[in-house]
Amino acid sequence: MRLYTFFFVGFLLLTISACTPATDDSLSPDVQPVVQAYLVPGQPISVKVTKQIPFVDDSTGQGQPIDGLSLSIGNAAKTYALRPSGNGIYQSGAEIVVKTGQTYQLDFDYEGRHVSGSTIIPTRPVSFSTDQTEVVRTAITIGNGMGNPGAGTNQSNTPVHLTWANPTGDYYYVVVDNIEANPVQIITRLNNPSGAVTNNSRRFRSQPVQSDFTNIQPASFQYFGRYRIVLFHLNPDYAALYKQNSTSTQNISTPPTALTNGLGLFTGLNTDTLYVTVNQ
Repeated sequence: MRLYTFFFVGFLLLTISACTPATDDSLSPDVQPVVQAYLVPGQPISVKVTKQIPFVDDSTGQGQPIDGLSLSIGNAAKTYALRPSGNGIYQSGAEIVVKTGQTYQLDFDYEGRHVSGSTIIPTRPVSFSTDQTEVVRTAITIGNGMGNPGAGTNQSNTPVHLTWANPTGDYYYVVVDNIEANPVQIITRLNNPSGAVTNNSRRFRSQPVQSDFTNIQPASFQYFGRYRIVLFHLNPDYAALYKQNSTSTQNISTPPTALTNGLGLFTGLNTDTLYVTVNQ
C-alpha cells in the first residue's frame, strides 16, 4: 500500500515537535530529533527526521528538516545505509524488503549522541470482513434553515460492522477514504453549492482499539461513491502516542516514544483492505 495512507499520524508528530518536557536524557529535549517512519511489508523504507519546534515558538507545522545525517536500517541478517533525498528524508533502495515478523533497527548520530530505535513488523490482519458492502443515503439540500423534506427516508440506518480476528488483544485502527475522482456530496448547502472537496472531508478514522470489531455510522460518509477501508495492525507505541494526544494538554507535555535520544515514531504496520459503496 502507498505511504499516503499515513496522513492520519501527522498531527501526532506536530504535538511532539511543539511540546516536550525536561528529561534526564543524555540529549536535552530541545535538541532531540523527531523521527517519522512507518515500515510496511513490501514497501520501501522512508525515514523523515526534523528538528523540534520549541514550546515557546509561535510557529505551526513540523520543525525544520535535518539533512546530512548517516542513517542505517538493520535486521538480523544485514545492515543497510539509507540514501538521503533532501528535506530531511532518507530512503532505502530495492535491496531492502520489509518482511512480516522481522525486527528492524534504526541508528544514526546527531549532536554527538547516538539515536536508535527498533520495531517489529506485525502480522497482516486476519479475517477482515464487513457485514455490508453497500450503504444507501438520501441526498440532502440545506438552505434558509430548511432541509430536504424527504431526508431520512429509504436510507441505511444500520452501522457498517467491521470485524477481524484478534485473539491476543493487539491494537487495530481503521481509516476510511472516498476514492472517487470527483465525489458528489451527500449534503449540499445552497450558500456553498460547490462544496470544496478536501482530503479531511473525504477521509475519517477510528481510534486504536484492542477489540475485534468497530462500527461505521452511515452519517460518517459525506460523499457518494466507493470507499476504501484500511485496517491497520499497530504496534503499542503508535497506539500510546495516539491515546496521549487525545487526552489533556497536561499529558501532551510528556509524549511517549520508543526511541533513544529521539522522539517520534519508528514503527511497523501491516494492513488489509476492503471496499464499501455509498449509493444515492
